[in-house]
Amino acid sequence: MKKIRSNSISSTAAQQRRASVLDSGRKGCDPDLIPHRGSISGTLVTLLPPDKDQDPALSRLLSDSETMKYLTFMTRPGGFTKRDAADRRMARDQRQQQQKELVNYTIAIKRSKVPRKLLHSIGDDEYLAAHKVPVDAGEVDMDEPYVVVGCCGLNNIDLGNRCAEAGIILDARFWRSGVSTEALYLTLKFGFETLCLHRIGLQTTEENIGMRGWMERVVGVPVECVRKEVLYLGNDSYRDSWDYAVFDHQWYLSVEKSLRARVASTA
Repeated sequence: MKKIRSNSISSTAAQQRRASVLDSGRKGCDPDLIPHRGSISGTLVTLLPPDKDQDPALSRLLSDSETMKYLTFMTRPGGFTKRDAADRRMARDQRQQQQKELVNYTIAIKRSKVPRKLLHSIGDDEYLAAHKVPVDAGEVDMDEPYVVVGCCGLNNIDLGNRCAEAGIILDARFWRSGVSTEALYLTLKFGFETLCLHRIGLQTTEENIGMRGWMERVVGVPVECVRKEVLYLGNDSYRDSWDYAVFDHQWYLSVEKSLRARVASTA
């Protein structure tokens, strides 16, 4: 994909599309647009607000060495207990609901939408029972058993400067399944088209070839910078952060269309 210059909007169509969002009645960068309990439904995934019944699944994912192998700076010796997962959820809820610093989602997939090749790897005890999930706009009907496969969202939201960081943790069994592309597409879409952010960054590490390749080949943006030894691993060991960013003009010019087509191709 052709890389886009990040210092100008080079398309009249992109300008018009961006303007239409800003003029559509949404108030960009209004803290009231950060949901208390948000949800977004996609083709494959449903992004749900974190809840107590998801704690066991998040405990397992945050403790799984394969899932976390590129996120070792976030791990704990011995892994995350259910209590640890609950504490993490409640702390992040506070940052979202009171401090307006993040938007946090759980990535859920209904049983009927789990890729056929992965069905055998999911135990019956991993599925949560069908139920209606309360959200700000009413409720989301999870009308069949579903599995929690990760979390994603926006962090370090700075509404004054119209910036944020996107992140995702995904069950290693679902890598290269289209789940991360749709989850991040929905997250970026919310950030640019609802919050009207100008810049959304994403951090990864040199070893995470998959994420770096996704940013460079699928999203079409180069690495912005490499920050040396900013991720502390413990025992006086550090890792570099490879930083990427998507800007609003890039989103409207080509990134949204490219990611939407990518999601459709894996549906």
